[in-house]
Amino acid sequence: MILKALEESDHHQTRAAGILGISERMLRYKMKKYGLKH
Repeated sequence: MILKALEESDHHQTRAAGILGISERMLRYKMKKYGLKH
């Protein structure tokens, strides 16, 4: 889900967070939690 949002937003974290309906800070937290790198 996070990876799909990042792909749709051309790996732009602010846009990806908007797609997911969460804050950019929460997106970064989840990326770190799940070991995803930008």
